[in-house]
Amino acid sequence: MNWDDLKIFLALSRQGSARAAADKLGLHHSTITRRIEAFEAAQKTHLFDRLHTGYRLTAAGEALLHSVIRVEEEINGIERNLLGQDADLRGDIQVTMPAAIATHLLMPDIVHIMDSYPDINVKVLISYSLLSLTKRETDIAIRLTDTPPEHLVGRKVIRYHTAIYASKQYLETHDFSTDPRGTRPKPHWIGWNYPKPCLEWIQESQFPHLKPRGYFNNVLAQLAAVKTGLGIAKLPCFIGDKEPSITRVPPKDSLAFQDIWILTHKDLLSTARIQLFMDFIGAAFRSKRAELEGRR
Repeated sequence: MNWDDLKIFLALSRQGSARAAADKLGLHHSTITRRIEAFEAAQKTHLFDRLHTGYRLTAAGEALLHSVIRVEEEINGIERNLLGQDADLRGDIQVTMPAAIATHLLMPDIVHIMDSYPDINVKVLISYSLLSLTKRETDIAIRLTDTPPEHLVGRKVIRYHTAIYASKQYLETHDFSTDPRGTRPKPHWIGWNYPKPCLEWIQESQFPHLKPRGYFNNVLAQLAAVKTGLGIAKLPCFIGDKEPSITRVPPKDSLAFQDIWILTHKDLLSTARIQLFMDFIGAAFRSKRAELEGRR
């Protein structure tokens, strides 16, 4: 038997529903249902009755539960002993995150945590892909996503907003209307093929009649292109609202865009410095709620 399967069995036994068990373990609810079905098939035993109110243990499931609880107590004892060996707030913490999060949001907080804990050394790895936490390429990943990997644990800290921005001069000299008789030149979108094909999210915007120009698949490059007057772009509010040379394009609304997650591998979650960093950065994100939601 696999201890990960037994943990899922325990959580489902205690919570009574796949969603509640998923929340408890930091997994997706579909993972819970898939893994428990595979576990029952491997054991050739029906462990749960599926009811409209949730999952209920069968007699075989009840018998297994008592044994698994004893195993859990042993495993927890081992983990506590290991945690005691790594309870010092010292050592390296490797964190991967997008460049804009580091440069426009979290750098003061990263500096603060290193000043507050001189024996902790934070290594920031700028990456837009999910480095492997299983292979210890990184310890913590800060990701902008609505679908975090199911094998990682962590928390959703906040949902950030975006708005459409242009340089102030560009806004004054271009005609955003659909009237073809305007005397001023028509503006352009700055092309960006991530996370959706450019034409798709342009059609969903307030200005579907404007055409893209250029191609810059990095938010900081998009920002530079907006500032120098190439066109308009959809930017995170925590970036665009801070730049004095650019402004939101009327009607200036912001829209919720993606969730921000702090993730780590389950084996690292009990490490004191990892817990400290995740709690500290989670609080830092929450303190910037107005900035992230475009209300500042």
